[in-house]
Amino acid sequence: MVTGRGAFAGAIVLLAVLLAGCDFGNDSPGPRCDGDTVVVTVDGEEIRTDCGDGKFCNAGLCVDTGVDFPDDSGFHTDRCEWWYYTGHLQGGGTEYGYEVTIFQYDYEVFFGTPGVGYMCHVAVLDATAGEHYHYDTFALSSTEWTNDPFVLEVDNCRFEMDGFGNDHVIGIIPEGGEKDGKASPWVIDLTLEPQKRATRHGGDGFIPMADTGGTSYYYSYTRMGATGTISTPDGDVEVAGQGWMDHQWGDFDMVDFKGWDWWSMQFDDGREIMLFQFTDWDDVLCEQAGTIVEADGTAIELAGMDDFLITPLRKWTSPWTLGEYPLDWDITIPKGNFNLQVRTHVDDQEMYNIAQNYWEGATTVTGTSDEGAVTGVGYTELTGYAKDDLDPVR
Repeated sequence: MVTGRGAFAGAIVLLAVLLAGCDFGNDSPGPRCDGDTVVVTVDGEEIRTDCGDGKFCNAGLCVDTGVDFPDDSGFHTDRCEWWYYTGHLQGGGTEYGYEVTIFQYDYEVFFGTPGVGYMCHVAVLDATAGEHYHYDTFALSSTEWTNDPFVLEVDNCRFEMDGFGNDHVIGIIPEGGEKDGKASPWVIDLTLEPQKRATRHGGDGFIPMADTGGTSYYYSYTRMGATGTISTPDGDVEVAGQGWMDHQWGDFDMVDFKGWDWWSMQFDDGREIMLFQFTDWDDVLCEQAGTIVEADGTAIELAGMDDFLITPLRKWTSPWTLGEYPLDWDITIPKGNFNLQVRTHVDDQEMYNIAQNYWEGATTVTGTSDEGAVTGVGYTELTGYAKDDLDPVR
């Protein structure tokens, strides 16, 4: 597998060959991407070169990648894998947040018994009323699980995917199934369409999972149009808004690290940012990385402990798990000169469950960048702050 830095080095060589002998002139733009085709303009004439198999175009360069579409949209045989849909919707005078997630994992990682396990997690945030509703289930078999076509269904979660981000997502909190005993049922039924192509994180779609040697393939659809219906206990609401989709898979173990924190941010100026960081079992921050996605889809890799700083401002103690979660963050990113304030909608957005307790919450974002003031919305995920039944004995 070629990592991000090696991939970009190879891409520079390819581009040098492509452009050898070309004189762009003062008014000619530099190389750009049209899908996975490099486009250069010489004396007013476009020269187009397709990147070919195993490569994609980013910032006018052809980059090696191990993530291919549509094939990698579906399931794999790695030890851990998940598909995450989160986002923000409006309808009927109400602001909503949502999460629908399917997990597939090596059963032996957690329980020491061969096999495959699945989880379905569903959450709805009524941001207007300040109420969070959630549900989860654990299963030893899927309801439907096929890569031709791409259909993943586990209990009350169903994903129908075309392999290029045009997805139909259904998540159900059944009647009587809301974890905190709140009103139910709820049904999320959304059609999502990508407004940008997928972003491969790590430069080439391959990232480290903490400092334990594990690795993960990872891509996101960072901006998706979302339309559909949220069925509430009081009736159906037609909704529209935006979404974010994450897909990760790899031969790593979730118990190799204590905590994983993740931020997605979608700005009104058309840019997005993803950040993540790991904490080891000694409560030491051991890995940071992320991606800035420009309005045209260009991905700028963030890698290393100096590429951004995240400062939590307060803590919230869960009445369900007694975990202490840091909330509200000031974030600085030197690349792009970002100074951001990420604030939570509702404190209690915890998703406690048998495998791993975590906080998955809708946020708002304000701040400044090298392009001026920025505003937007996001989601944040926090793990490792509440004790889990499946934590290894240390």
